[in-house]
This record gives sequence, structure tokens and C-alpha cells, in this order.
Amino acid sequence: MVRIHHVTLSRKQLDLVPEPERRLLVLMAHADNELNVLSKLFHFSARAKSKTPILMQAENTQSMVLGRVLTGKIYECWKLMQSAFFRTEISKKYEPQFDAEASEALDGLKRYFRRNNVIETVRNGHAFHYSPEQIDAGYQTLVDGDPLEVYLSQSNANTLYAFGDTIAGRAMLEAIKPGDHQRAFEMLVDETTKAVARINTVIGAAMAICFKTYLGGDLYALGAKVIDIEGAPDSQTVSIPYFVEIVEQNDA
Repeated sequence: MVRIHHVTLSRKQLDLVPEPERRLLVLMAHADNELNVLSKLFHFSARAKSKTPILMQAENTQSMVLGRVLTGKIYECWKLMQSAFFRTEISKKYEPQFDAEASEALDGLKRYFRRNNVIETVRNGHAFHYSPEQIDAGYQTLVDGDPLEVYLSQSNANTLYAFGDTIAGRAMLEAIKPGDHQRAFEMLVDETTKAVARINTVIGAAMAICFKTYLGGDLYALGAKVIDIEGAPDSQTVSIPYFVEIVEQNDA
């Protein structure tokens, strides 16, 4: 069972928030939703343990795709905070009100993005760009016997050009930790996990401060209702298949 606290906001309430802060509030909420969805999908996919070669290749491809997109969204969320939180000086109002956990999370993000990091490396070189030069490092790692497979299906949803992601994926991993692809993937999982957790903490603190300042209180003062979600699966048992049976639906 998952317990949720449900609050309904109104347009009149949001009108009470000054426009720059309202824009930030909405975009933070939107970004946080995207990060949470992608982070869960990435972790579910990265944990796949199939032993059949075709399933292993499909699951590896799927997890790498999700990991790349997740790095891009984390990076864009940090850019949002730079433009709409720090440069607007809203941060000067909010940061002094952060509790110790939120302050440490924000400081951690600042330290992380001030140095060379996996998230920026992957986002800039592999997440949203199809540059011919980007695959060279991966191609150079190939040796005789490497799996360079093509799996074709009548349905495009089940077609897998595995060789493409074998090479592109290795190129990305080489950019993270040359010569040690297992460690590179572990770094990708670890650093995206920490970044999402810190961003969640900062956004949650900012939401709470905004609600208290302009809407009159915390969740309970705003009339939060408890909802229990029955039947939610254990996160450790969730898996995402690559191959799916396509059921054709006849037009009515």
C-alpha cells in the first residue's frame, strides 16, 4: 500500500503567487514529475537480469536509452534553477528558509555541477545529439565475436537494431570511464540517483515555502486528504519488457 496526501489547488490560490515565483513553481513541479517517471523507469530497466542473449541485449538497450534521457532532463532542471531561481534572486528569499536537509541538497547540486560530471558529459555528447563522430570511441572497442545483432519483427515495436546500441552505448561508457564499462554504468546509475534525490529535496522545500508564504500554510492547513493506493507493486519486483505482443484492434 502507498499512502498519498492529496491537495487540490485553485486558480485563485495560484494567482496569489507573484508571477516569477509562480512560473518557477509550475516548472519545478513539471520537471520533478518528469525526473521521477524517468528515474523509476531507468532503475526498473537497469535492474533487469535476463540470461537469454536476445533479452539481455534488448534490456541493455532499453536501460541505456532511459539513462541518457534522464541525464538530459536532470541537466535541464539544473539550468532551470540557474535561470529562474538564482538569476531572478528568488533564491535569496527561499534559501534562508531551507531546513538543513534542503540546504545540504542544494549545496550538493552546486558542488556537483561546478566540476566535470557524468550527467553533463552524457547530456552534451550522447543524450540528444546524433553526431557521426560520437560513435568512434565505441567502434574502436569492438573485437571479433562481439554481439552485433539485428532482430527484425513484423511490428516495429519489437524490432531491435542491437548493433547500433552496442556501439553507441560503448561510446557513451567510454566517455564516462574509459576501459571500464561496468564501472561507467554504475557511475551513471549512482550519479543520476543522487542528483534526482537532491533535486526532489530542493523542490519539495521550495514548494512548502511557497505554499506557506502565499497560500496560508502547510499541506494540512490546505486541507490535505489521505489516499491509500492499494495493490502497488514492490519496486524491487517491477520489470519493463522490451518485446511485447501486439494485439490488433479492429475498427468499430
